[in-house]
Amino acid sequence: MSIEASKAEKILLPRGIATVDSFRMIARSVLRHVVGNEAAVRSCNPDGVHQMRIGLRRLRAAIAAFADLLQHAETERLKRELKWLTSRLAPARDLHLLELRIRRQRAAGRAELLTEIAARRTRAFAGAKAAVQSRRYRALLQDLRHWIEAGAWAERPALKPVPRRALEFASDVVARRARKVMRKSDRLHELDVRQRHRLRISAKKLYYAIGFFETLFEGRKTADRLATFQSKLKDLLDRLGALNDLAVQQRLSRSVAVPSGKPAAATTLPPLRDRGKVAQLLQSAAATGAELAAAKRFWD
Repeated sequence: MSIEASKAEKILLPRGIATVDSFRMIARSVLRHVVGNEAAVRSCNPDGVHQMRIGLRRLRAAIAAFADLLQHAETERLKRELKWLTSRLAPARDLHLLELRIRRQRAAGRAELLTEIAARRTRAFAGAKAAVQSRRYRALLQDLRHWIEAGAWAERPALKPVPRRALEFASDVVARRARKVMRKSDRLHELDVRQRHRLRISAKKLYYAIGFFETLFEGRKTADRLATFQSKLKDLLDRLGALNDLAVQQRLSRSVAVPSGKPAAATTLPPLRDRGKVAQLLQSAAATGAELAAAKRFWD
C-alpha cells in the first residue's frame, strides 16, 4: 500500500528574529519536510520521492542562502551527503516521468520500450528505498540535527559580516539572488541546455529563499508586491522546468535499450524532443522573465 507524500509546511518567522535563530527555524522545518516523506519513499510512492527531493533541494538552498554564516568543514561534509541522497532519488523520479510521457505517445515499439523502462524504474525505486533505510541516511539525519542546533559553525565568526536581524539579512539575500536570475533570464534565448539548467537552479534558490523569509516582509503593499513577484517567478520556473524535463527525458530515452539491443528512442520511437514545444517554451519563459524584471521590488 502506497503511503501519501508530505508537503512543506509554511515557515512563520516572527518579527525581529535574529539571523542565527531564523536559520535554525528554517532548517528544522525543512528537515521535517525531508523526514516526513521517509515512509512514502519506502512504499515507492513517486510523489514521496518527489517531495523528499524538494525537501533536500530546499535544505541545500537554505545552506546556500546562509553560506556566510555556516562556513565550516562539517557544513561542507553535510552538503556532500545531501548531494549523495539526492542522487539516489533522482533516477526514480526521472524514469517515472519518462514512463508517463511514453504512455501518452502512439508509436511502434512502445510496449517493448515501456517494459524496459518499467524494469529500470523498479530498480530505481528500490535504490531510493534502500537509501532511506541505510545506516548512512540515519547517520546523516543525526548529524544534521546536531549541526543545526549545536554545530561548530555557530562558534566561529562569519565569513563576512552578517546582519544580526534576519529582515536585513533576508533583504540582502533576496536582492542578490533576484539580480542574478533577472540578468540571466534577460538573455535566455542565448543559453544552451546546461546554462538554462543553471538558471533554473538559481531561480529555485531565489524561490525557496522568498518562501523562507516571506513572513518577515510586512505591510499590505509589500505583501502585494511579494505575491506578484513570487507568482511571476513560479511561472518562469514552470517553463524552465518543462524545458529541463524535455532535455532529461530525451537523454534517458537514448540510453534505454530494448531487449534486441537497439537504442529504442532512435529506432522505434520519434525523438522525445519536440522542437516546436521547446521554441514555444523558450518564448514564454523569455516573456515571463521580462515580466519578472518589471515587477516591483518587495525587499527595498
